[in-house]
Amino acid sequence: MIEPGAVVFTAVAVAAAVGAVVEAGSLVINKLLEDKTPPHPDKYEAYECGELTIGDPLKVRYTVNFYPYLVAFFVAEVAGILALAAAGKPTPNALVGLALLYFALAVGIVWLRKIGIMRWVG
Repeated sequence: MIEPGAVVFTAVAVAAAVGAVVEAGSLVINKLLEDKTPPHPDKYEAYECGELTIGDPLKVRYTVNFYPYLVAFFVAEVAGILALAAAGKPTPNALVGLALLYFALAVGIVWLRKIGIMRWVG
């Protein structure tokens, strides 16, 4: 009699082997079909969010002007998802609370732009 654990182990081993063969095959096909022309020298330039690098790319310090955007949107998205998840089904009160949350986010972004934190560098 075959043990259930042996069947599961065999299935996982076969799946891993098939995955390894598929991955190796895709790497070989990619190598055979790759573009043989040398890349343009601009490809090796450091590039960050549309701003060309000035100076040595290893010593460049990028501004953190968009960090407040990241924090604001991450907090709003997480809070919004948690609010809707906690509500179970979206009730009118949950939707009003979510609308107030996004209104506060918009007011915060306008305020951050007004005080000069969120501005284009250039």
